[in-house]
Amino acid sequence: MAGLGWKSHTGLSVFSAEGQVGIRTSVKYLMFQEKGIRPFLMKWVEGRTIGMACKQGDGPHFRKGSHVGTPGFVDIPHKGRVWREQRWKHPGLKPKNFMKNAIEKAIRDEQHNIHQDIMSALKGTYHQ
Repeated sequence: MAGLGWKSHTGLSVFSAEGQVGIRTSVKYLMFQEKGIRPFLMKWVEGRTIGMACKQGDGPHFRKGSHVGTPGFVDIPHKGRVWREQRWKHPGLKPKNFMKNAIEKAIRDEQHNIHQDIMSALKGTYHQ
């Protein structure tokens, strides 16, 4: 993960217990990325000046947070004025499931070894 440029890779650790395997994290936003979040009104922006990131790289663009949740036009960088049913509504995030997918892939890759270990344990010949 460090090779992919993930700055938060140090916040991930392996979790294992008898009959269980997983990934533990102390970084909250990784769980939001993993599981996704529902849309919500960003009430905290009311009355504040907010720096908005820009995909074109010329940001941040600053906007004053007001009229949260009301219908109206919003000024989006490089798009101009756009109508929104609710201003300052975060669209939410779809689940990325990157941790779940990594665990499933690791289990698939090691399925043969896991099967052999289980069979050895059942026969009483398992040694770590």
